[in-house]
Amino acid sequence: MRVLMRGGGIPPRLVRTTLPRLVLVPVVFRLAMLVQALWAAGDGGSSTLWTIAALHLVPNVAEAAWVFRASADTRPVPMADAASALVLTLGAALTGPDTAILSIVWTQLMGTVMIWTLLRGALAGALVSVGAVVLHSTVYPGSSLGLFLTLGTALVASLAIVGLVGASMRFALGFGEQQGRAAERERHRRDVHDTVLQVMESFAIPAPADELDPAASLDRVRRTARAQAMRIRISLEHEQTGPLGLHQRLRLLAAEMAAEGLRAEVVIQDDCGPDLSEEVAVALHDAAREALRNTLKHSGTRRAVVSVEEIDGGVSLTVRDHGAGFDVGDRRRGFGLENSIIARMAEIGGFARIESSPGLGTRVVLLAPSVLSLPVG
Repeated sequence: MRVLMRGGGIPPRLVRTTLPRLVLVPVVFRLAMLVQALWAAGDGGSSTLWTIAALHLVPNVAEAAWVFRASADTRPVPMADAASALVLTLGAALTGPDTAILSIVWTQLMGTVMIWTLLRGALAGALVSVGAVVLHSTVYPGSSLGLFLTLGTALVASLAIVGLVGASMRFALGFGEQQGRAAERERHRRDVHDTVLQVMESFAIPAPADELDPAASLDRVRRTARAQAMRIRISLEHEQTGPLGLHQRLRLLAAEMAAEGLRAEVVIQDDCGPDLSEEVAVALHDAAREALRNTLKHSGTRRAVVSVEEIDGGVSLTVRDHGAGFDVGDRRRGFGLENSIIARMAEIGGFARIESSPGLGTRVVLLAPSVLSLPVG
């Protein structure tokens, strides 16, 4: 753990919550080797062997259960594991030499070295290895070169695991940051398109009042520009005090479109969508606004209907106009349809469908889930 935290680039909190789970690696290894030792002993296993197996099994199961706790503090784990290894080694020494028992003891010591290395670093793992060899030589006089090499292998394997985990975490963080920056750029482009660009394009749409009453048209442009500037300033300088529901957002949207010359009638089914998450409500509002602005720019009509109803597991929002329409198959999708509507709904796990025919108007159907399966952004 300390190796990763010193390496830099990885938040300490992520290291503290992720790396302790690696204690399960030596635990699983021990349990697998225990099964192998008992299998090799077969029916000839003595009661002493089963007693040693129990002394080996219980601490490992307890460690696994401790690590899986939601707020487990792994600091006691290395000391507790070393104590259990000491008890097991001394207990096995009292039984006399036995191949299966020695195999269990070696497996326990290997796991102890791995746990100290994973949670306390390479130096701690090396010191534990030396201590294990000294202990083994004391209770089992003779050559301990084989155990020394085995524990050295466990130490190197633990460092390799830490290195692989660290590299994987750094790669995942780097990839996540890259994707986050790309998503943020895309959201910025979408916001600019849906606000500033749309308003500027609405100014360019000719209206009968431009010739009949130029002063009134100029005043309308100024009022719209001031309202949009105030809206942008508020969004930059102030945080929203509380979440707005979908109903209130759509009513504000209708008032916004009315100021720009489009009468949008909002029809909401009773008790529809009161518990929608903020992300879903914002996505539906913004996609509906883009659809209404397209109606204002391209349909040739000044009326539209926005209807909302509940469906199985979600909400359906429909924007309908009886304007000029277009051929969906022949027309290339622009930035607004592709990014401000279709991509925006896909981000929340929803779906957008555009239906239109020349002379028959356009219908945009937005389907959104009531509950997000993944966080947006």
